[in-house]
Amino acid sequence: MKPLSALDSLPSSKQVAFAERLAVLDECFRDKGLMSKWIDGNR
Repeated sequence: MKPLSALDSLPSSKQVAFAERLAVLDECFRDKGLMSKWIDGNR
C-alpha cells in the first residue's frame, strides 16, 4: 500500500463542481421566483 500524500485528501474536480452547484445565491433567499428557478435548475 502506498502512503497517502496531501493531494490524496483533496476533493476531486467533480466533487467540487457538484458542491458549487448546490451553493444557493443569497439573492434566492430574497426572491421567490429566483429560488424557484434555482430549485428547477438543480434537481
